[in-house]
Amino acid sequence: SAVVVLLVITFGTFALIRVTPGSTAASIAVRQAGPGASQEQIDRIRHELRLDESVVAQYGVWLARALRGDLGRSERSGRPVAAEIGEKLPRTAFLGLGSAFLALVMGFGAGIVAAVVRRGPLPGILRVLALVAVSVPTFWMSFVLIVVFSEHLGLLPTSGQAGPASWIMPWLVLALPAAGTTSRVVAVSLTDALRQQYVTAARARGVAAWTRTVRDALPNAVGATLNVTGLQLGTLLTGSVVVETVFGWPGVGAWFVDSVRFRDSGAILAGVLVFAGAFILVTRTIDVVQTASDPRLRRTEVR
Repeated sequence: SAVVVLLVITFGTFALIRVTPGSTAASIAVRQAGPGASQEQIDRIRHELRLDESVVAQYGVWLARALRGDLGRSERSGRPVAAEIGEKLPRTAFLGLGSAFLALVMGFGAGIVAAVVRRGPLPGILRVLALVAVSVPTFWMSFVLIVVFSEHLGLLPTSGQAGPASWIMPWLVLALPAAGTTSRVVAVSLTDALRQQYVTAARARGVAAWTRTVRDALPNAVGATLNVTGLQLGTLLTGSVVVETVFGWPGVGAWFVDSVRFRDSGAILAGVLVFAGAFILVTRTIDVVQTASDPRLRRTEVR
């Protein structure tokens, strides 16, 4: 099923690139020969890139090369696309892993507190913060943090990947929406688990509240949150497109935006393949973890 999804996504992207107004061959000709590029040069480049063939034929050529590990050359830089992705992917992975860790810590922490503390203003405050985190657009939140922490307070750099100080805002912007959703799912699931009879029996035996929550209720609540958590973590890589562009993070996301601006079809297809593949990998991994952690999902019916 993952292979079918990747084929549909890449073919759809390929077709959209071909029907979008503008000419890749003309862009390359202008880059090579300047604004005075002739029609003969454009036609020659179009023929060399096989852009004069049908969309299906062009996609077949690209797919055959991609299956051999050849993602082609960037029409913008002339370098192998795989090499460019290999240089930038570790930076995007570092951004995604850091924000994923932060999202899990904040999401599970806020969710546990909201489920355990049932009185006072704290649960309501946490619900409002989760709603804000999920609702505020990523680009707007990025600009707000830059204005507050960089322009007014002067505490954090506005862009780049110079050190730990430059990691904080990109990590935080990516993590907040995922943390907001995760916290609400954890709070609801844990609240339901705390109402079960086995928790009531543990309370009757004199088991401490923290032990009842962490040892008895939380493992049963985690299984219900894994699917939602996996989807949220999968979206971190796609969200990096906006965050990397705003904060000048030299990763795959910013590189992908530049490729779209130039109509670099090979780079665009490779970027889509990386993002879609990463999303599928994360969600499938979560499925495996959920099955391993919940024995009920491993049971088979005996007829």
